Amino acid sequence: MSDRYRKSYEIFENAKRIFPGGVAKARLPHVPGRYPVYMDRAQGSHVWDVDGNEYVDWMSGYGCILLGHAFQEVDAAACAQMKKGFISLLSNPIQNELAQMLVEMVPCAEMVRFFKTGTDATTAAVRIARIHTGRDMVVRWGYHGWADWSLSTMPEFNAGVPQSTRELVHTFRYNDLDSLRAAFERHPGRIACQIMMPFETELPKEGFLEGARDICHEHGAVFVFDEIRSGFRMAPGGAQEYFGVVPDVAALSKAMANGYAISAVVGRRDVMTAVEKGLFSATFFSSAMEMAASIATLGIVRERGVIEHIWRIGAKLQAGLRDLCAASPLGVEVVGAPPMPFLQFRESDREAKMEFYAEAAERGVYFHPGHHWFVNFSHTDEDVERTLDACRRAFEAAAAVRPS
Repeated sequence: MSDRYRKSYEIFENAKRIFPGGVAKARLPHVPGRYPVYMDRAQGSHVWDVDGNEYVDWMSGYGCILLGHAFQEVDAAACAQMKKGFISLLSNPIQNELAQMLVEMVPCAEMVRFFKTGTDATTAAVRIARIHTGRDMVVRWGYHGWADWSLSTMPEFNAGVPQSTRELVHTFRYNDLDSLRAAFERHPGRIACQIMMPFETELPKEGFLEGARDICHEHGAVFVFDEIRSGFRMAPGGAQEYFGVVPDVAALSKAMANGYAISAVVGRRDVMTAVEKGLFSATFFSSAMEMAASIATLGIVRERGVIEHIWRIGAKLQAGLRDLCAASPLGVEVVGAPPMPFLQFRESDREAKMEFYAEAAERGVYFHPGHHWFVNFSHTDEDVERTLDACRRAFEAAAAVRPS
């Protein structure tokens, strides 16, 4: 273990007695012994671990941070609402203001329902589709959270998922309309919805999203976009605005309130009214503090060129990384959209990949080796330059451990 992370790993060892796996979030640390486990604070585009090491943060809270950590105007709005007290018995009129903003910003949004987490929202979207269609099966692609239905086609994660649930959920290959069509044809009249991320690190081929929508509608199913990651980051109205493909329903969260826990399902009026026929209820769904944070966040997105900045910084980072990849003997490719970039290493270069990420962290750059990254509004040109300098040295160190 590196002395750089000594306090992190002392805490980690003690935590294993009380947390399964040692941490509240699974699969940490990213590179055992050579990556921080615990962060202490964050500001803007930087984070500090418990050992006092500072990093340029390209994970942005797994995409929850759109404007920057501890963004003063958002925190002030949340605190002002918090001081009014938490009242869950009745709704607060602030929900109407936020819902109206979503209707104005998101192309598919005619009606809105608020939740707390991304899993809440995607699961609610599926239930809404089931009520609306009277069907039970789901076709899905991408990561939609940790609910039984969403993990049922992911063998690496579906421990504890009943077989009966697995039989109701099917998947297809991204950018492959034939595989999607086959999934519908195997279960005629049974599929309630097709839920998919618009993209992850692979971008959609021309006509793919349109074709997916059309196949879904041909079979009478509800077309759902999981915009938990892409919402308010690709464009003010999300990936559906950027790609010009409007779903029937969309699930939103993460960047919606710059780190405060809130999510929403938005969509066509005739589909969304299915909510009135089912149960969609939890004590914290009506919490107004997070709604105030979201109103502040989305107002800044509308007024200050947030999306343009994120695209510019992301494109600059990707361009610099492409130059470094071209000069490296490693098989590495820059993938993803500029607001959500990533480096794709060859499977055969796994040891070199881990060396790259450990060296980048050593030089003050926080990436995730197995999840694409997120640019935020507080990232600067200096952050990009510092990152590329660290990556240049990290590529050199990674190439040195690659088998000849």
